[in-house]
Amino acid sequence: MSQGVLLREPVRMTYTAAQEVCPRDDTKLWIVQHRARTVHRLGETIEATFRDKACPREGCSASDLRFRPAEESMLALSGSSFGLDVVTAIGAMRFRDDASFPRIHARLAEKGVPISPMAVQNQFRNYLALCSCQAGLKDPNLADILRKQGVIVPVIDGVQFGEGDPVLYLIIDTISKRPLFGKELFCRSAADLVPFIRQLNEIGVPILAAVSDKEKGLVPAIEEALPGTPHQLCQLHYVGNAAKPMDEDLKTLGAEIRACEHDLRACERRLLTHKRKAEEEKEPVPEDLGVSLELCQAARAEARRHARAPFDPPALKRHEGLERVARATTETRRKKGGPGRTSRSSKAS
Repeated sequence: MSQGVLLREPVRMTYTAAQEVCPRDDTKLWIVQHRARTVHRLGETIEATFRDKACPREGCSASDLRFRPAEESMLALSGSSFGLDVVTAIGAMRFRDDASFPRIHARLAEKGVPISPMAVQNQFRNYLALCSCQAGLKDPNLADILRKQGVIVPVIDGVQFGEGDPVLYLIIDTISKRPLFGKELFCRSAADLVPFIRQLNEIGVPILAAVSDKEKGLVPAIEEALPGTPHQLCQLHYVGNAAKPMDEDLKTLGAEIRACEHDLRACERRLLTHKRKAEEEKEPVPEDLGVSLELCQAARAEARRHARAPFDPPALKRHEGLERVARATTETRRKKGGPGRTSRSSKAS
């Protein structure tokens, strides 16, 4: 890993398979395993926990199937620790900018992506494979796996690196975690997507349900290409839409926190000036000044804490952190019987 890679705090997320009942006998599915996986994306690192489901009834012909969260296929390829957005970014930089692999590695390092130079080349090969992916029709081994499963649950998603770049559309089976189809498209209309999605019918395996986000052209394309197939929107996008009424309040709260962090930075500078002056004059640093400085630094850390909406809105998490520091400050003052014991520390606080 390059020494220039920025360390970033991981975001912890939990995803649960959406399937509720067994497709063979309608038995309610149970959560049978938890899988931990780290995925490095362009803007964040996700420490994910995936909760898989299975049929608990003994003798069920589908008891060996594991139903996995659809979000996993939207994040990264099976066995890869890098997100699909990283894969498409590498492909776009290579073809659009004609960038060398060392240059691509340097750009990703600047974004905080912990990737090695060799991994950049490996992910570029994944990009090429996805662009020409037709495994659902041509790979006999995969066809046998899908037939033995008895059903497929395809996730249909488009990944784009930057504005104006082509969109890499992927269809991945969430049960086997195998890519089925992939194609780059410049146009995102329903008419262009229907032939691409309709290929699923040629595999010859029943489609239990299709999963996608609410992209304008994708929803009607799925309806036309897979008539009668249940279509479920990605839960993350659904919750994000449900949380939209809070956007304005969170935006206002975020602005207040940024203003608070600005004031904290000014307060910290004053405290450091008092501390440096005491050290230069070889006077003891007041205890209250040190405590105030630590509380100020703790508050600034909380004001910059990383979080991810919609389940963990950053503004709300930072507000809660600042409230904890405020309570600690109040408790400290209460125990000492006042804001401070020296005139110098009082001015500093």
